[in-house]
Amino acid sequence: MSTKVHVVAAGDGRRLTVPDADITVLVGGDDVGGAFEVFLVEASRNAAAGPLHAEPWAKSYHVLRGRILVQAGDTGYEVAAGETIVIEAGTMNTFTVLSEDADFLLVSAGAANSGFFGDLDAIGHGRPVPEDVGRLLHEITSRYGVELGTRTGAS
Repeated sequence: MSTKVHVVAAGDGRRLTVPDADITVLVGGDDVGGAFEVFLVEASRNAAAGPLHAEPWAKSYHVLRGRILVQAGDTGYEVAAGETIVIEAGTMNTFTVLSEDADFLLVSAGAANSGFFGDLDAIGHGRPVPEDVGRLLHEITSRYGVELGTRTGAS
């Protein structure tokens, strides 16, 4: 029987930039047969809050440093360093950084989230935001089954 092992050295991993955070892919779905993915999320209080959205995959945040406010459904949850929140698939959610900045691990079920983040990164990474950004965002969210809500930020 063969053993498959995936090691990510400190500072390694695919770096992506999305509107509300810098994300490092630590474990992609291909590394674990599509079971889950793990990301390091680094976000600043100055970053624009992402829109409320619901993904077709479950996820959890484990805060390593700082504090975030996670909006899940109709409730806001303050999550501090050392704490974890789990969000069921299909739940409208977003996060806002409460401290100056925050680092957290995002674990998501399945293997689609890294593709979603990669497509978001491709929209504006190192380039001006395109005029048709709304259309591009709609295409990306539709491709991954992500539903956008009508409000932004956690309250």
